[in-house]
Amino acid sequence: MPQNNTVKFYDKDLFSTIVASQQGINVDYDPKSVFGSYSRSVEEQSAAFLESYVNGEIVLEPGTEDLMQSFLVSLKKSKYHRISSIVRKAEDTFKQTTIRQFKELEKANAFKNSHFKILNNKKEALRLSSKDMLTIDALLKNDLGYSTVKLQNKLRSFAEEKIRRTLSGEFPQDEDFAKLTECFGTYQQKQRIRNQLNPKPAQKESDSLPKKDYTAHIVSLDGKKAPETQKNENKSSAQSVSSVKKNTAEAKAKVEPTPKSSKPKKEKRISSLWGKVWKWTKRTAVVAGLAALGFFGGRFAHNQFNKTSNAPHKENTEVKVNTPVKTKKVVEDTKTADFSKELSALEKAYKNRFDTSLEIILGVQKRNQLYQKIDNLAKEGKIQYKDGTTREWYAHAFTMYNQLAPYSKENKVIKDLLAGKDVDKNYINSLVVKAGRNGKGIEASGSYSAFDKADKSLQMKHIKNRKAVKMAEKAAKMAQMQQTR
Repeated sequence: MPQNNTVKFYDKDLFSTIVASQQGINVDYDPKSVFGSYSRSVEEQSAAFLESYVNGEIVLEPGTEDLMQSFLVSLKKSKYHRISSIVRKAEDTFKQTTIRQFKELEKANAFKNSHFKILNNKKEALRLSSKDMLTIDALLKNDLGYSTVKLQNKLRSFAEEKIRRTLSGEFPQDEDFAKLTECFGTYQQKQRIRNQLNPKPAQKESDSLPKKDYTAHIVSLDGKKAPETQKNENKSSAQSVSSVKKNTAEAKAKVEPTPKSSKPKKEKRISSLWGKVWKWTKRTAVVAGLAALGFFGGRFAHNQFNKTSNAPHKENTEVKVNTPVKTKKVVEDTKTADFSKELSALEKAYKNRFDTSLEIILGVQKRNQLYQKIDNLAKEGKIQYKDGTTREWYAHAFTMYNQLAPYSKENKVIKDLLAGKDVDKNYINSLVVKAGRNGKGIEASGSYSAFDKADKSLQMKHIKNRKAVKMAEKAAKMAQMQQTR
């Protein structure tokens, strides 16, 4: 992301307003009509947002990823040239940002799960990037359930050593080195970095030359002569005084119109400043107003259209229902069918996410071998799927126990089961449920970073499956709420 001093932060509420405004317009609007002009104003706002986002001038609040995805989906339908020409680039930027954030989260979890074991090795600790050191510093300041004072002291020592070696030229400066120096550096080191980031302007050649004293020839704006220096007074003579008077008279003749023009200049400066303030205020009000009008105006037009189209046929739409009990039953059956459809979609989304997660950790061949082994155990009656568990969930839980808690008693029991030994199948099922569908229920003592080493296309596929799970969960929840009404 390019460094920019004018970065704007968008929280969830503000960004949701922009997304709702874009989603509330009809892409086939006529820009010459009233509502069409409102829609064009909304799309101009969306286009300006996209351009700033691609240029790295916008930072979104964490947790707005789903909103951004919905925003991009609606923008792909737009026919406005400013949006269609940049929406693909914005989508690529969003994908790269999502991947980077996921990697950072995975790395932070690895630091926590290993109890920051890397700080016990000075050589490895000094190889950490500035960003990683700042991440560890933030994690150590959280409540982790144990004292982190010694770890914080170690981190500070390594950070100070890294700063010293970097400034001496032994290490190269990375992207977040300035932030690291601001956090752990000395006053002199901070000043040195600030001077590098904000160098003083080069001195002009004319400024380096010795300056002559011309005060005797300068006339102020109100027509008075500027006072002469003490040095000129000591060296003055009658001849120099007369020449000064002569030059002063000439200067007065040239400068006399200046007092008349000074007032307009001041007024011009003031009016220019006021104009900028008014322009900024007007622009903010207009954009906010147009966004609201575009959203609510589009809804209003849609409702009016529906009213108009339904008005002439009002009498014909009145239908008497002789069997209300049957109608109610049909509605209930429809709701139940729709809910089962959402649950089916959710289970499919879970399966896809399990598949890509295991492909990243184990590879396709070992994943399929594990699936086959679990199928055989199910046929032999050694495992029993309960509480919504599936073959893929079993495989994912077994793998996560082996990755995150390899020396735990739970993993030992799982290994005994896979080796063919008889194990309590209810206990095994409880371990799978305890692990959860994302493995967060496992008390970790190890760490893994298989995602970082995976192919980029596989990473994107897994991220897509994760988002599909979130969307399916929301859809199933909404369907369940509708059914209970």
